[in-house]
Amino acid sequence: MAIRPSAFLIWASLALVGCSRFGGGSDATQVSVAPPPPSTPSQRAVQVAWTAASARYCAFGLNPQKLKSDYLAWERAQGLAPDAAQNLSATYDKAFFTFYAKVKDTPGYCSKAKIEEIRPEINRHLAGDYTPRKRVVSENDSTRN
Repeated sequence: MAIRPSAFLIWASLALVGCSRFGGGSDATQVSVAPPPPSTPSQRAVQVAWTAASARYCAFGLNPQKLKSDYLAWERAQGLAPDAAQNLSATYDKAFFTFYAKVKDTPGYCSKAKIEEIRPEINRHLAGDYTPRKRVVSENDSTRN
């Protein structure tokens, strides 16, 4: 008797859920990912500019102007008015140069920990995801950012 693919997938999914729930060691801290907070185009522009400035300073080889152009095109696709796009471009530029000057004056800014913080943000933005960074919240520390 042949098992239908859909029945097999349901069975396999249930088996995996059971294994992940009850298998292995104990976790003292539960960690969940909170949904990103709502954001405005200006907040997103500042976030993308921070990523671009950090990546540029830490020699990731990122083209900040291309990232800016891709980001602004995304905002326009979301319905941003042309006059608002000009203001957003200015916001991005001001944030980029402000952040770049700040990181340039921060000794040891491009530490391994900072690079590991920047890398996923760059990858998200290059993939076209400009939403705010998702917060990781642990059960023991629900007030943590």
